[in-house]
Amino acid sequence: MRLTLDKGRQVRHLARLLAVNALALLSARAQTIHGTVSSAVGAGRVPGAVVLLLDSSLLTFARALTSDSGTFAVGAGTHGHFHLKVMRIGFRPTESPAFDLQRDTTIDVALTDIPVILPAVTTRDRNDCKLHPDTTNFGALTFALWDQARTALLATAITLEQQDYRFTKLLHLRIYDVKQHALRDIALRETESRGTTPWSSLSADRLRQDGYMTQDDSGMTFYAPDFEVLLSPYFTDDHCFHLASGNAADSTLIGLDFEPAARPRHVEIRGTLWLEPGSKELKSLDFHFVNLAGASSDTLLGGHVEFARLTTGAWILPSWNIRMPTPVRAGVTQTFSSSFGTQAIIRGRGRWRLNTDFIRVAGGDVRAVRRGDGEDSVIWRRPTGSARIIAFTPSDTGEVPASGAFIRLSGSPYGGYADVSGQLSFEQVLPGPYLFEATTPLHDLIEAPLERSTVIVRPGERAEGLVRLEPLAQAAAKVCDVRRVDRNSAVLAGHVLHGDNPEAKVRVSLQWVGGDPTMETRDDGYFRFCGVPTGKLILVRASRDDLMATTTLTIDPKEIARGLEMHLQP
Repeated sequence: MRLTLDKGRQVRHLARLLAVNALALLSARAQTIHGTVSSAVGAGRVPGAVVLLLDSSLLTFARALTSDSGTFAVGAGTHGHFHLKVMRIGFRPTESPAFDLQRDTTIDVALTDIPVILPAVTTRDRNDCKLHPDTTNFGALTFALWDQARTALLATAITLEQQDYRFTKLLHLRIYDVKQHALRDIALRETESRGTTPWSSLSADRLRQDGYMTQDDSGMTFYAPDFEVLLSPYFTDDHCFHLASGNAADSTLIGLDFEPAARPRHVEIRGTLWLEPGSKELKSLDFHFVNLAGASSDTLLGGHVEFARLTTGAWILPSWNIRMPTPVRAGVTQTFSSSFGTQAIIRGRGRWRLNTDFIRVAGGDVRAVRRGDGEDSVIWRRPTGSARIIAFTPSDTGEVPASGAFIRLSGSPYGGYADVSGQLSFEQVLPGPYLFEATTPLHDLIEAPLERSTVIVRPGERAEGLVRLEPLAQAAAKVCDVRRVDRNSAVLAGHVLHGDNPEAKVRVSLQWVGGDPTMETRDDGYFRFCGVPTGKLILVRASRDDLMATTTLTIDPKEIARGLEMHLQP
C-alpha cells in the first residue's frame, strides 16, 4: 500500500519528525551527572576519587575519576534510577542518595574524613578465607585491605580507559638460563600510547572455565589477570584471602594474600597485593601460576605489577612483567608391522610440555607520562641510570681498546661508536638487566658470533661493563668452521635484491680459474662464501627464473671479508 500526502501535510509531518528527533537528541545528551568530590571537614576538593554510577540492581553502569580540581562527569546515556558511590584511597566509601536521572544532573559528594586503620603487623587467619566486612577482626581487616586495593585497581583501570595521558614506555622480552643464572637474550622496543591495558587477558568466565594457560598446535599461551578480572566476582568468589606477612623487599608493607579457594582443575594463580600502611596506597601485585603440569617450580613462573599515583590523582602502572616457561614439543615416530612383512611409519608431533630451564620474561616499563591534551610537559618520570661500556680486542701483547667499534644495546636500535679508548656511555637507561655487544660492519657482514656482556642498571647509578670484540680473522675462521683463515682467501657475503626486496632461493655462483662454488640465498636474500681466493678475477652470477645479475670483482690480499649486493634484472 502506498500512502500519498499533499504538500502541506508533508511539511507538517516533517516538522513533527524534526521536533521528535530534537527532543530525543536533547534527552540523550542530558543523561550526564556532573559534580564535585570534596572533604567533609572543609579540606578542599579531592582529586583522583573513583566515582561509580550504580543502577537499582547495584551494578556499575559507568565510572570516572575526579579531575585535578575534584570535578567529575559520568555519562549514563539513558534514563533510570541511580546512585553514586565514591571511593578514595585512605577513606571509607561514600554513597549518594538514590535519584531518578531524566536530564543533566549535578551532585556534590562530601567524603567522610575517617581514615581506614590498617595494622602495621599482621598474622594469618585461616578460619575464614572469604571477604566479609563485619565478621572477625581479621576478617574485617582483610576486607578493609581489599577495599583499598580495589579502589586503586579501579582508579588505574579508569585512568587507562579514559586515555587522558600519554605514556612513553619500553617493552621488553628477556630469556633467562635458569641453571646458569644468566640472561641469554633480550629484545627491546620503545613505544608511546594513550592508556590501554599493557597486557591482554581472557574474560573472567573463560579463566574460571579454562584457567590461565591455553594450548593448541601453535604452542602454549599464558595469561595475566587484567583489571576487569581482578575486579570481577569470579576473582573474589573463587579465591581465598588472608592477611600476609611482610614483604621480603620491604618489610614495612602490608599484604593481602590470595589463592584458589578449591583445588584447581587447571592453571590458576595465587599471589599478594602489597599496600603501604600509612598512605593505604597499593604498591604492587605479585602472582604465581599454580597447578602447572611438568613445571619444576611454580615460584619461578608468574608476574609482578607496580602501581603509582600521579599528583593529579590518576593511577598508572610504572612496571610490569610476566614470567613464563618455554614450551617444547618432541617429534613422535610410530612403526607398525604386519604379518605380510610390511611396515607403516607414522611421524607426528607429541604433546607440548613445559621446560623451566629457560624462562621468558615479557613486560614493560613506563619512562614518562604526559597529559593527553597536547602539552609536552612531563608530569611523571621514572628514575634512570647510565652505563659505560668498554670494548676491547685481545692481541698478542694483551688487551687493546677497540676504538671505532660499534657498541650496541643488544635487541635494540641503540648504539654508537667507541672513542679512542674504546668507551661509549649510554644515558637515561631504565633500571634492569641488559646485554651489550661490540661489532664492526665486517663482523656483521659475515654474521660473526658476538660475545655479550650482562650489565645491571640501577636508578641514579652508573654501571660499567666490558665487551670483547674478537679479531676479524678469528671470527671468520669460526663462521667458516676452519681452524684459521688461509692468508690467500677471504669471505664473500651479501644480499640479493629485486628492487628493494630481498629475494629467497636465488642461485648464486662464483667462477674463477680452478673453482665454481654455488649456493642459494636464505629467506632474507643473504649468501656467504668461504675460501674465496684473493688476487684473482671472480665472476659472480645470481639467477632465478628469468631474473639475473652478474658482476666481476677481485679481492685484495689484505682483505679478510668483502661485501656484495646483487640486484636482479629481467
